[in-house]
Amino acid sequence: MKAGDYIYTPRFCSVKIKKVYKDEGQARKDGFYEPTYYKDGQYKIYGKHTGTNTMDFAAIQI
Repeated sequence: MKAGDYIYTPRFCSVKIKKVYKDEGQARKDGFYEPTYYKDGQYKIYGKHTGTNTMDFAAIQI
């Protein structure tokens, strides 16, 4: 998975990945904490609020 990929999540449907992290702690420090309930065994997808009804999404390696 890489930045720019589109992923389907149960909570938000199709989302565009803005960043990819190897460390969940760093992703949370950067504000990505909203769960999407995406499960594939390799990545978690979290969102970050950026304004009214807008979010950025990050993939975090498990």
